[in-house]
Amino acid sequence: MVTSGLPAPLLYQASAVQWNEDYAVSAKHTPYLSDVAYRGRGDVVFIKRKATSAPHWRQATVGESVTAVGFSPLLMPVKGSGQVKEGKLLLQNLNDGVLYSIHDGPSAVGMSGGPVYGKDGSVVGMTVAFVPTHYTQSLTNSDLADAKRVSVFMGYKEIEKEWRRFQGDVKVPAPVAGYVIR
Repeated sequence: MVTSGLPAPLLYQASAVQWNEDYAVSAKHTPYLSDVAYRGRGDVVFIKRKATSAPHWRQATVGESVTAVGFSPLLMPVKGSGQVKEGKLLLQNLNDGVLYSIHDGPSAVGMSGGPVYGKDGSVVGMTVAFVPTHYTQSLTNSDLADAKRVSVFMGYKEIEKEWRRFQGDVKVPAPVAGYVIR
C-alpha cells in the first residue's frame, strides 16, 4: 500500500506492486503519492521503493483466470477474481493513448495500483479502474455489453513500455488526438 504525502499526508491511499528490486508501480491518478520517480503517459507511476525481491511479470492471455488484489478505503485487504476479456479499452477521461486490458472480476475503490495475478502467481498487470455497469451496455464488444462488471488494468506490455520510456530507451510518439474508443 502507498499513501499520499504533502500537502495531504495520509489522506489518500492506493495499492502498489513491486516492479523490480528498486521500484514499485502504482496508479498515477492517486494524488500526492510520495517518492514518485517517474509519471508515465498512462495511469502509472514508478515509485522509488527498495525490496529484496520482485514478483515475476508476464502478459495475460484472453480467457485466463486472474485475481486483482488491493486494499479497501478501510485498509482491509480485498480481492476479486474473473477472466481476462478480449479487446482493450482506451479510457476517454485519461486521453493517454494507452490500450488497457479488461477482466470481469470485481474491483473496488482503493485497489487502484494493486497487482492483477495470473493463475500461476505471475503479475499480469495493475488495476486502474472499474467501469460502472450502466456504461457497459453501450460498449460494442459483445463480451462486455452484458457483463455484470468490467475491471480495467494496465497490462504488463503497457507497463514495460512506460518503464522503457523512464529509462530513456524508447521515443514513443504521442497519442493521436481525437481517437477514443469506449
